[in-house]
Parts: sequence; structure tokens; C-alpha cells
Amino acid sequence: MTAPADFTFIHRLRVRWAEVDGQHVVFNGHYLTYLDVAITEFWRHAGLPYPDALAFHQGDMFVRRNLIEYHAPARMDDWLEIGLRCERIGHSSITVAWAIWTQGRLLVTGEVVNVFVDAHNRVPTAVPQAMRDQLAAFARHDSIYRDELGDWNTLQTGAARVRRAVFIEEQGIPESEEWDADDATAVHALVSNLAGLPLATGRLIHLGLPAGQAKVGRLAVLRSSRGTGLGERVLSALMAEARRRELHQVSLHAQLSARAFYEKSGFVAEGPVFDEVGIPHQRMVIRL
Repeated sequence: MTAPADFTFIHRLRVRWAEVDGQHVVFNGHYLTYLDVAITEFWRHAGLPYPDALAFHQGDMFVRRNLIEYHAPARMDDWLEIGLRCERIGHSSITVAWAIWTQGRLLVTGEVVNVFVDAHNRVPTAVPQAMRDQLAAFARHDSIYRDELGDWNTLQTGAARVRRAVFIEEQGIPESEEWDADDATAVHALVSNLAGLPLATGRLIHLGLPAGQAKVGRLAVLRSSRGTGLGERVLSALMAEARRRELHQVSLHAQLSARAFYEKSGFVAEGPVFDEVGIPHQRMVIRL
């Protein structure tokens, strides 16, 4: 079972100059670095982003064993496809099988065994059932996220956790600027993994605005889960709610770094760039 189709997840990367010798062949040791990069993406796309998911389950993981077999060399500028799948889960161990190809040519096969340990005493402990369920759903290509739409009373705990991590801790926005009266009247979206770890959130304000208008705001994705489509997932849920309410215009204040993200969903910039909480923003609008 060493064809790409035999693996749950594929990560692509390109061989860099620093990784090859004078003959442009990759040094053997770099394949474990490639594995390390790919397995981080594996956990991220499985809805178990490192380190947030481990902290949520009050644990950590250590590598117990690495097996690797070399079949052919990778060379400078090769695009590598790194396939991974969860091979088995023991009492405290998780075994991941992996392989690397370039242009369909098998280069490397291997296996890594990780041990789940208690976060406090570092003693091996049982892999939580919720992690087992998450990995099983990922392997079956089932949904690995739970989407919720509701009011602040219902979703505050999860939504506030994501917003605190992103806006207050990561971006340094004062706490007094983050929480406002609009939370109580807005519709909130929350995406969590199957175990309930909050990963992304956003809100839709419609009360107190001109008839038929709404405003999207506080859209945030945990840093460890970015690049997995969760921002689009939240925005899509909020836009669907706006259409359900028969609203005809939605606006937002996008951080300038996120402008292209909103443009992909059809939002159009209006007016000049302005400062908000010390960060450059752009007003953007979409008409439904």
C-alpha cells in the first residue's frame, strides 16, 4: 500500500538548495525534516492542530520510533508528494505510515510511532477517545468539524476563546476594544472539531443598521488551523444567514492583510484605508 491513493493526506513541498549535496541529491537526514513538516499539516487538516489540540486534551506527544527505507534519491527542485495515514492506535501510541514520491516515482517509505503522554507528569497515558474518533472520521473522509450558528449566550464560551487567542493574545488588541454590546444582538458562527475544540468564529450584526443591511465582524481562525478553509467556512455560514434573512447588503471592516481573502468571496473595497485599533483596515461591501 504505497500508492498516493492509499494515504489519507498528501502534502507537497519543493526540494531546496540547502537540502542537497554537490550532486544536487537530497541528504538522507532531510527526509525526517520533510516528515516533520508533513505530519504537522496532517494534524492540522485532521482537525487536531498542534499544539492547541494536545493542550485541549491535556496531553502531549513524543516520538518513540522512526523507521525509514530509501528507494530512490530526491534531487534539487523536485516537487515531493508526502503521503500520511494513521496506521493504528494502541493504548497510548499512534502509528503513522508515510511515503514520498516525485512524479509518481517512490523515493522513501517509513513509519513513525508517537506516544501520547499526560501534559503534567509526562507519563504515557491512553489516547483520548475523542482523538481516536477525530482520526477515524478523517480517514473515512467524513466531516471532521461541527458548525454552529446561534446567539452569544449559546456560543460565547467557544467564540470568546478563539477571539481572545487571535485578537487579544496574537494581535495585541486591548481587551476593552474586543468585547462590545453588539455581541449580545449578533448572530454568531462557531466551527469546532468533533471533540468541541473551538477553531474559528465570526458574527453577523443586523440590528441597529439600515433596513436590509448587515455587517460581518470578528472573523477569526486559530493560528494553528489557518490554511484549512475554516475562514471561508465561517464566512459562508454568515452569508447564508444574511440571505436567509433576505438582507441585500453586507459590509465589513477587513484588516488590510485579509483584503484578498474577502475579495475571493465577492466583497469590493470602498473608500480609503483607515486605522482601527492600531491596525490598517479597509471597508468592503457585497450586494446580495
